[in-house]
Amino acid sequence: MSSNSLSNTALRSLFFALVLAASGCSGTPSTIDSEVIVAEADTFDVIAPVVAKLNSQYGAENVLIVADIDNTLLTSATDLGGDIWYQWQRGKLAVKPTPEQQVSCLFEDTISLLYELAPMKLTEPQVPVLLNNWQEAGNTLLLLTSRAPKNRPATERELLRHGIDISQAALTPVDNANPVYRQKLEREMSYSRGLMMTTGMNKGTMLKWLLNTTERQFNAIVFVDDSHTNIENMDNAWQQHNTDMRIFHYTHVEAERIKLQGQVLTEVQAERMASDYARLMATINTVFPDRSNNGQCLNR
Repeated sequence: MSSNSLSNTALRSLFFALVLAASGCSGTPSTIDSEVIVAEADTFDVIAPVVAKLNSQYGAENVLIVADIDNTLLTSATDLGGDIWYQWQRGKLAVKPTPEQQVSCLFEDTISLLYELAPMKLTEPQVPVLLNNWQEAGNTLLLLTSRAPKNRPATERELLRHGIDISQAALTPVDNANPVYRQKLEREMSYSRGLMMTTGMNKGTMLKWLLNTTERQFNAIVFVDDSHTNIENMDNAWQQHNTDMRIFHYTHVEAERIKLQGQVLTEVQAERMASDYARLMATINTVFPDRSNNGQCLNR
């Protein structure tokens, strides 16, 4: 989830999206604007008027809002276990982990363990209110995360703890049944009550899969995500569709860190995360010694 600016797609700037939002046009047009517009947004206060404009133009029932979770709706209350920590472990930031700082079993065990343990906080205080307002307006909502299905309980716990429950406006089939899907595609996925877990699969592909499975179509889609890769994948997936697609690269969390300390992660913060993880593992392995002695891929 790089903080670098977007590539060619970013040239379709936020200014154009805001001009559309402020234009005051209403009523359903005879044709749908099928252009994909990609823009950066460092606050949901920029996204809200675009949703309002699309609702006015197409009707809220014809506008789907899709949002990522990590560093978009919620962010970790501590660096350890959060998205910044994950980026650091993957070598995606300017500060790289030393071999001694790299954790074992990152995907098999460590991420899930930290999801279970680590509390999260809202990226911005207005997020639950905005989601509730969109539900009440008649929008359909989807939370589209790269987390794996096995992390659903911890994910739902933190969403609900912060007042985020989109189940009443969740994407459902045309018969309005509330589906539960769990399948092995490229990797395992699950969907229930508006929350789709994708195990890191292409979000553009996953959104198409879910819409095809539920047999739903929308005149407009708003997609919000902090990951450069997810933004590009969604952009590429929807270039040839008759949909008014607004894609927002949400930069709030990293922008605030850069504003405060000049960079996303400092060496001191990296050392603290490594130290905190070592202390956590020492405690866990003292209480449960078989975790580090059974030869399987458990944190050590």
